[in-house]
Amino acid sequence: MTWAIVLGVSHHTEAELIRHREQDFFVHIVDPRTEQVELFWQDPSGQRFGSFQRLRDALAIQKRELTFAMNAGIFGVNYAPLGLHIENGRTLHALNLGGGGRGNFYLKPNGVFYIADRKPAIVDTKTYTTLRVRPTLATQSGPLLVVKGVLHSAFREASVNRHFRNGVGVTRDGNIVFAISQGLVTFYEFATLFRDVLGCDDALYLDGGLSAVYAPGRGQNFLGGDFVGMLAVTAPGKE
Repeated sequence: MTWAIVLGVSHHTEAELIRHREQDFFVHIVDPRTEQVELFWQDPSGQRFGSFQRLRDALAIQKRELTFAMNAGIFGVNYAPLGLHIENGRTLHALNLGGGGRGNFYLKPNGVFYIADRKPAIVDTKTYTTLRVRPTLATQSGPLLVVKGVLHSAFREASVNRHFRNGVGVTRDGNIVFAISQGLVTFYEFATLFRDVLGCDDALYLDGGLSAVYAPGRGQNFLGGDFVGMLAVTAPGKE
């Protein structure tokens, strides 16, 4: 059973609380053709922003408003991305083609979420190496939840592996969907949310236990965090 409560609409952005397979998810939909989607890691001095509050305050100094944020791809113990990180067209961390490591990032296939010419896409890591694109932003994580409409082969409906989870998907009409579970969910439940409910043929897992979202216009006011990459929607600040 799936149902949704529309929490609000601003420009082309929608946010919903969705119940799917007896689990609750907060979902935020962004149109990258009309909204500014960015990726942040460090400030100009090289210091990690780390929290939604530090990012919000830094943007406010630039007379910009943080309207939405979610932690991005998985990072390592050194507080650096484990994989590709591109922001403002600059590659700050290279693509990670390694295998055999522990953790969700190495549950192949993993993949890359990127935006190029305001067009979002999610592809597996090997495919990304064949593309001739110059993304304005990209974050690598894993595993891929959905690839061309097919769930990751490791996911099982009867799984007992439950965690808080957040991820990103791309709809068939070119919108970006951010989702975060409100409780402990399986990969199967999370992946089928993107494919069967949200219309995403491609979706990427971002992270687990530290997953968080900031969406003040939708009642999500959490300002903490201990993140590396943060995906954000920004707007000109109010005078």
